[in-house]
Amino acid sequence: MDTYDVVIIGAGPAGLTAAMYAERQGLRVLVLDNIEKQPLLAEADIVDNYPGVKQISGVDLLKIMRSQVESPIKAEKVISIKNGDRVKFIVKTDSGEYHAKTIILATGATHRKANIPGEEEFVGRGVSYCVVCDGPLFKGKRTVVIGGGDSAVKGALYLMNMGAADVKLIHRRDELRASKFWTDKIKESGIEIIWNTIPKEIKGDKTVKKIVLMNVKTKEKTELEVDGIFMEIGSTPSSELGRKIGVETDERGFFKTNKNKETNIEGVYAAGDVSDTPLRQIVTACSDGAIAAMSAYNYLKSEKSKGHDNGQDSSKKE
Repeated sequence: MDTYDVVIIGAGPAGLTAAMYAERQGLRVLVLDNIEKQPLLAEADIVDNYPGVKQISGVDLLKIMRSQVESPIKAEKVISIKNGDRVKFIVKTDSGEYHAKTIILATGATHRKANIPGEEEFVGRGVSYCVVCDGPLFKGKRTVVIGGGDSAVKGALYLMNMGAADVKLIHRRDELRASKFWTDKIKESGIEIIWNTIPKEIKGDKTVKKIVLMNVKTKEKTELEVDGIFMEIGSTPSSELGRKIGVETDERGFFKTNKNKETNIEGVYAAGDVSDTPLRQIVTACSDGAIAAMSAYNYLKSEKSKGHDNGQDSSKKE
C-alpha cells in the first residue's frame, strides 16, 4: 500500500496550493479529487479579483493551478479515514486505500440554495452565490439579495457602493439575523428591505428577467423585474469526513483551526472554505493551503527528529 507524507482531500484552490507547497518541501504528496463535487471556483463564469490575473474563468484558473502541481491528482472519492497501526492514517477511497502520515482537509463548502424553479437554469446568467465575485458585473443594473444575515447585508451594501442601479434585500422574517452593527448600516443606507418574503421562482430567457416573490404571511405573490439575484442564505461545509474521526467543528459545521490551520487531531489540518475562516475567497483559500502544507512539513520534521516516522520511508519519488 502506498504511503504518503501528505494526503490532501480536495482539489480546489486550497488543496492545490497545499500540494504545491508540500511538494516544494520534498514531501511525497497525493491529492484526492472527488469529481462528483466540483470546487466552487468552477462555478465562477468570470474571476477578476485574483491578483496577477485581470480576468479569467474559474474553470481556466483551476486548470492553471492543477498544471502547477507535480504530484498525482487522483479522481477518487474518499469513503473514510481511519487510524492505522504502522502509519498514522488509512484513507479509503472508492478505488483503493492509501497510507498517510498527515492529512489536509480541503473539502470545501457548498452554497446553500433556495431550490426554486429557474435557480439552476440561470446560475452564471443572473443568479450568483458570491456578491464580491460577481457584483461588479451588475454595475448600473437592478439587483436583489436574498437573505438576512451578515453576508446578505454586506452583500447588499457592497452592490450599492459598487454602483448597482437598484438594490433590494429580501428576507423571510420581520427582522434581520445580522449583527446590530450591520443592521444599523443597512438601515442608514436607505436600501429597501422586503420583509416576510421568500423567492418562489426565477424567470428569464438568456438571462434573468424577473423573480417571483411570496409574502409568507399573506401568501400573496408578486413579480419583480431584476437583472441580478444574489443568494446569500449561507453555506454548508463538506465536513463529514473530518467529523467522523473527531475533528472539532464550530456550531455551523466548519472545522475549527488555529493560525497554523491545525485541527484538534494531531496530523490533521483544514484549509479553505471548510475551515472557520472569516473570509471565503480564492486568495484566502490559497493562503490557507500554503499554511497547512508548511504546518504539515514542520510536524513531520519534528516527528522525524524525535525518531517517530509514522510509517515506512516515503521520500518523494521523481
